[in-house]
Amino acid sequence: ISNQCSPLPCHRDGYRDCIDGQAKYTCVCKPGWQGEKCEEDINECEDLNGGCSQRCSNLPGSYRCLCEDGYFMHSNKRDCGGRKEPTLSIIPLIYCVGFSACAMNNLNKSFCTLPFLLDIDECAENVCAQLCVNSPGSYSCYCDGKKGFKLSKDMKNCE
Repeated sequence: ISNQCSPLPCHRDGYRDCIDGQAKYTCVCKPGWQGEKCEEDINECEDLNGGCSQRCSNLPGSYRCLCEDGYFMHSNKRDCGGRKEPTLSIIPLIYCVGFSACAMNNLNKSFCTLPFLLDIDECAENVCAQLCVNSPGSYSCYCDGKKGFKLSKDMKNCE
């Protein structure tokens, strides 16, 4: 009886091994492949987004996790790190008719902002003695009450 695995009946990209049997064969698939001849790519992204925290891209026999613009990939290749706040540089107002300003962030993407969307992070300038929380158009200073500190009358220092 001839070898059922010659010529190879299995899909070249998806098979790991071909087992010859009596008048039959069995294709053993690589991870990421399925089907009688290992011809079907498994879309890992369909199952819980492939375990990716943001975007999942299906590839033949595999997949890859991707991060949205402004985020970075952690070493586990699945989770994306916290968004880096874009640094703004103001561009002349003439380019943004009807908007307050035109800005370019550290990702080299320019955009126009409405007056209430342009926020300056005062906390980045170390205006508070201990803890600073930025909010649109403002900020608040806090002190470590567990260590006996309280906010002074200037609302910036701790005593």
